[in-house]
Amino acid sequence: MTLRLAIVGYGNLGKSLEKEIEKRQDMALTAIYSRRNLDHEKYRPLKDIAGECQFDVALLALGSYSDITEYAPLFTHLNTVDSFDTHAKIAEYKSSLNATKKDSLAIISTGWDPGLLSLARGVFSVGGAECVTLWGEGVSQGHSNAIRQIRGVIDAVQFTCPKPNAEESVLNGERHSGKLHDRICYVACVSSDNERIAQEIVNMPNYFKDYDTKVIFTSPQEVRELKMRTAHRGQVISVGDGFSTKTDVKLDCNTDYTAKIMLDFAAAIPRLIADGYRGAMDVYDIPLRYLADSKLI
Repeated sequence: MTLRLAIVGYGNLGKSLEKEIEKRQDMALTAIYSRRNLDHEKYRPLKDIAGECQFDVALLALGSYSDITEYAPLFTHLNTVDSFDTHAKIAEYKSSLNATKKDSLAIISTGWDPGLLSLARGVFSVGGAECVTLWGEGVSQGHSNAIRQIRGVIDAVQFTCPKPNAEESVLNGERHSGKLHDRICYVACVSSDNERIAQEIVNMPNYFKDYDTKVIFTSPQEVRELKMRTAHRGQVISVGDGFSTKTDVKLDCNTDYTAKIMLDFAAAIPRLIADGYRGAMDVYDIPLRYLADSKLI
C-alpha cells in the first residue's frame, strides 16, 4: 500500500518533507497546500483543503506560534501529523483537537523536540531523576517564526545557544532553562521600530521571557544568510540519586530530521486507525510497536 500524503505549508519544513517523501517507496505526495501562490505542479490553495479526501494523511508544516491553531478547523476531518513545538501549550492544543476530531486522528508535536527528546525525558525520569534539556547551538524554527509575526519585522532568525559550562551547571544542580541558555535574535526591520520590536521580543511569554535574550538588528540579506545554517543539537541530562544519564542528538539539518520523524509517525496512522485510535495523540500515547521493530528490544 502506498500512503498518500499532502503537505500543508511550504517553508523550510515543507520543503524537507517533500524531499524526504521522494526517498520513500511506500509514500506518494499528492498535493502541497499553501496560503501563498506557489509555482509548483502540486500546489493547491490552503482554503481548498476543507472537504478534501484525496489523501490519507496531511503533514502540517505550519508555524506553531499561531498558524496551526488558527487553521485547525480546516483539518477536523483529516488525519494529520504535526510538529507543534510550543511546549507550554501542547496540552491545551491537544485538548482542543480532542474536542473536534471524533472520526480522524491527529498525531501532534512529533519531531526531535518535542518528540524524541520528550520520550527521553519521560523514560529517564523513571527512578526519581530530574531531567533538564539543553538546546543548540542552532536555529530555532519556532522561535524565529514567532519573531516574524511581530508587526514591522521584515525577517528574523533566532539561535539558541547553551551557556558555557551549561552541562556542568546541570550536574551541579541548576534546573532553570533560562539560566542555561542564551537566545540570540537577528532581526531585519524598519529602524524606527527597533525599540518597540526589541521589547516585544524579550517579553514574549513561552519564547523569550525569562531567558537571556539578545536582539541584533541587521539587514535582510544577513538574516537570509544566517537562515541557511541548518545544524542543531539537543541534550537531555537526567540526574538522580547515584546516577545520571544523557541523551545527545546532533543534527546536520534540523528540518530534514524533523521531516523523517513526521513521516514515520504518518506511516503508523493506517494501523492506528485500523486498531480504533481517534482524536489527538502525542508521542506518549502511541505504543512503540507502531514505530519500531520489536526485535530491537
